[in-house]
Amino acid sequence: MNFQYKKTRIFLVVCFILSILPFSTIFAEEDAHYIQPDDFFITKEEFKVQPWIHVYIAKQTTPPSAKTKNEGEFLQVVDGKKVWTKFYYSTHKAVESELKIGTVVIMADLSAEDGYRPPNDKEEARTCGWFIAKITDVSDLYKGVVTVSGGYKILVDSLRVGNTTSAKPKSAQ
Repeated sequence: MNFQYKKTRIFLVVCFILSILPFSTIFAEEDAHYIQPDDFFITKEEFKVQPWIHVYIAKQTTPPSAKTKNEGEFLQVVDGKKVWTKFYYSTHKAVESELKIGTVVIMADLSAEDGYRPPNDKEEARTCGWFIAKITDVSDLYKGVVTVSGGYKILVDSLRVGNTTSAKPKSAQ
């Protein structure tokens, strides 16, 4: 009888703890690219004149502030490395109306026969490379493809854009 009481008590405590945690803490929401709402894409260098640069999925551990010279601390998902940077992007899956020449976009470094493609699953999304570039040609948009700086063909369903209207890193807002 005492053993059954302990099991019931443990079960009730676990249920109570789960009931007070926000649902999103237990099951992180993900979009079609397996990116979670609290994910950022980070880089150590500013994206200005380069055709493209690599970016990394990361979680923010320290928000930027005047005390940190407007840099945030991030934990890279792929390798667990901590990075201080002022170049970070909060993004969402792009919609067609956002795809214009000059728009800064982020996409997975996953090439396919007809252009760079989106990740197939969560593991691929969180371990593959990602890069940032600008749209340079939308003449094949009707085919579901755009061209970005560097001359890369990208499938439209692969593209992400910044959550800000200017698509600049958060630090530049």
